Amino acid sequence: MTLSDFATITTAISGIAVTVSIVYLALQTHQNVKHTRALINQGRVTLISEMLLRSTDPDVASAYLTGTGREATPEAVRGMQFQAFATAQMFGWQDSFSQHERGLLDDDIYQAMRASVTQAMRHPAFREAYELRFKTPGTKFCAFMDEAIAKIPAVPVDTAKPD
Repeated sequence: MTLSDFATITTAISGIAVTVSIVYLALQTHQNVKHTRALINQGRVTLISEMLLRSTDPDVASAYLTGTGREATPEAVRGMQFQAFATAQMFGWQDSFSQHERGLLDDDIYQAMRASVTQAMRHPAFREAYELRFKTPGTKFCAFMDEAIAKIPAVPVDTAKPD
């Protein structure tokens, strides 16, 4: 083998190595974009959930009701607290659904989330919270929720027990 042949072979090998490196970098960049989106979404969900869970405090719920022109009766405050809690839970479900769709959440965790949806959506109050405060027609998550709800018979209000 001449030096010229050796140079040709090494040039071909280095060309292949550069191509492999570029493909690897493209895959890494794609994965990093997915992870960055997931982190941004988690931050968003955390902020929203934190605000909602803070509004379950009776004083905050009363202030909210009064500030929006409603009377802060004990029943209204409890209703506001439940709506805020249920909505926070739905944001968590939405985040889990979204991360599973992007391939970032294991199937076991996704199945646990589905079981949680099934358990909660048996109760009319959760269904009402979903319809009033969370349902966004045309989204994949809304289709998932609507399909899950359609498969679950509602528990009558007088026999619904907390889980």
